[in-house]
This record gives sequence, structure tokens and C-alpha cells, in this order.
Amino acid sequence: MNLYPRQYQLDELTGHLVALLERRRAAVEQWNDEAEASLLEEARRALDEAGLQFKEVADDEAYWRRTTEQLMTVAMPRYLVVAKAEHELERKKYGVWRGGDLLSRLAYAVGGLLVGVLIIRTALPDWLEPIPLAFFIGGPLLPDLQVWLATRRYRKQLRSLVDDMRDEAADTSAYQPLGIDSGVGAADVPTPPEHTRERP
Repeated sequence: MNLYPRQYQLDELTGHLVALLERRRAAVEQWNDEAEASLLEEARRALDEAGLQFKEVADDEAYWRRTTEQLMTVAMPRYLVVAKAEHELERKKYGVWRGGDLLSRLAYAVGGLLVGVLIIRTALPDWLEPIPLAFFIGGPLLPDLQVWLATRRYRKQLRSLVDDMRDEAADTSAYQPLGIDSGVGAADVPTPPEHTRERP
């Protein structure tokens, strides 16, 4: 079990770095190798600062080295993949027709109205009569719905990353063989008393 404060555990640090890099990503105009290197450098600086604070809490260099390695080799590469995809979607305005401008919203409304009139003029059950109004009102909101669904999916991917790192930390702490980053070496294993040793 990890007894260190939450802010120094793997999933919390992942969430902290993701939130920090998301703010930095907003200023990135073009996604390229230079932009990724800048984001990774920002992550390293944040970890260096957190490491100094951690040393004031505990003297466990092995734990911090293992944690930062997992962050930089597992969490950050995964973040860059999903962030790049989201950045491209943002640049293309999520594929919304005409970027969801006023003209496109008017077109959606008119299209919804035409579909509504078509439905009214056909012999359909009474419970379908509200559909024309829904088309007319909801049509202009389609761009907003498309953007909302895309950003919701992205936030879910980021939450999944944090959750996966929590599982990663649990797996790592569950398996710590003697002498490997566990703080226990061969010299720390007590020698059994003389009378309990097996005799050949």
C-alpha cells in the first residue's frame, strides 16, 4: 500500500500533468515535433518541482525514480497521442459544416422545417407530430451537439489515462521482489537462528 500523500501518487501526478499540458496545448498553433518536445519539457519541469517537494515528505529515491519513469515513458506518450488527435479535430472545427456559423445554423433550421412539413403532410401516427418542431428547434443546435460529443469523448480518454495509471501503480506495488526498488536487499533478510537451520 502506498502511504505517501495523494499528490505524489502516480494517478494524481498523471492528472496534474495532463491538466497542466492541456493549458499549454491551448497555445499550440501547429502540432509538430517541436510542440511535443515543448510539452514534454514542461512535464519534466513540473516533475522536478514536485520531486523537490516530495523529498521534504519522504526519502525514497527509488519510489520517485520509478514513478517519474512511468509518467514519462507510459503516461506522457499516451497523452501526446490523444492530444494530437484532439488538436487536429479542433483545428478542423470537429468536422462541423462551415464551422457551425450562422448561415449553417439557418440552413439546419430550414432543413428541419422542410422535413417537418414533409412529415406533417404524410399519413403518420399522431405521436410523430412533435418531430417537426424538434427538427426546427434542434437543427441549429446540431453543431453544438457535435462539438460537445467530441470534447466529451476526449475528456473520457483523459480520465481513462488517469485510471489506467492508477491500475499501473497498484500492479507495481503488488509486485516488488526483494532487492528491486523495494528498499529491501539480501542484507536486510534476517538469518535464521543456528538451531533452526537445516542440517545435511
